[in-house]
Amino acid sequence: MQKLKTFIVVFLIFPLICLSQNSKTIKAEIATLFAKADKKNLQNVLPFEIGDKTGLIDASNKKTILEPTKNLQITNLFSPIMTGRYKDYEFEINPKNFQIKIIKPEQPNNDLVPQIRDISGESSKRNGPEVVYENGFKGFAVNGDGELLRYSNIYVSLYQIPQVTPFKYKGNYYAIAAKKTENNVNKYGIIDTNGNTVPHFDFIYDKIYINSLATNENDTWFIVNADTNNSCEKLLEQSAYMNMNGEVRLKGELADYPATGDYFGLDANMSGCIKFSGVLDVAKMEWIIKPQTKIMIRWLDYTSKEKLDNSKIENRNKAKMYVKVLGNNSIYYMDLDLKNKYIPVKK
Repeated sequence: MQKLKTFIVVFLIFPLICLSQNSKTIKAEIATLFAKADKKNLQNVLPFEIGDKTGLIDASNKKTILEPTKNLQITNLFSPIMTGRYKDYEFEINPKNFQIKIIKPEQPNNDLVPQIRDISGESSKRNGPEVVYENGFKGFAVNGDGELLRYSNIYVSLYQIPQVTPFKYKGNYYAIAAKKTENNVNKYGIIDTNGNTVPHFDFIYDKIYINSLATNENDTWFIVNADTNNSCEKLLEQSAYMNMNGEVRLKGELADYPATGDYFGLDANMSGCIKFSGVLDVAKMEWIIKPQTKIMIRWLDYTSKEKLDNSKIENRNKAKMYVKVLGNNSIYYMDLDLKNKYIPVKK
């Protein structure tokens, strides 16, 4: 019996010992990948991709830290902690003392996969805004917190979500709303609580979003587009910022719908067909990089020496911002002024 107990203990502990040993091995291998990095300035470490391989470069001197390898993926730059995947392991690197943490991905458990069930008959049981079918009522109402309370049935819902979005402007409530046209297409406009259409915002738009970074109760800005079914060139021509007074900015310059920004109020503004791209300051509604076709700016990214709330514009000066460029069989970083390209130069 004692031998059996000993066997069971060894059987249970052995996998943990193996996992621990594997973790140590992986840590050592990852440390080797960063062997040439300046451990005091890890924020200078940037990845680049050639095909399906990832390498590392030092942004301060453009020296290659690591030649491209298939085993490495970087998911988050040092901001301040870097995250990524090496072989079958996820990892984190804390720049403080170069501490590496290994996370073994959990194996999927089919028993835990949620079962799909029919909810079509449950919609009437859910709490939500009341749909009013009264003749002559074409507006909406909000509660004391400005949340949608009821709305006319002439406005549509998508996936059981009312397409009526209230907002406050100069002490009164208005709403972005959608209704179907004669061609059974949803079009958006802006209404007051009585359902009267606000000037400049007839139901002709495919999309209307509030530009939250440029908006206050006395000056509300939106981004609008008249027909998203058009070509990329037509989409560029028809998108614009517009406020409640009908003032228009950047008409014919916007590729998509920058309403909040990616990081610190900046938006990587790229057309859906990836033909033109730029970087926009959403709060100022001004271009940092005007839309162009020479460089395909696909994403924004940043490094920092402290953890930052990247939704706050005031933290932008604490971060080093980069554009992430989609090249010919490569992905790499550049500065916002597009002067420095962080990818090894072919010798």
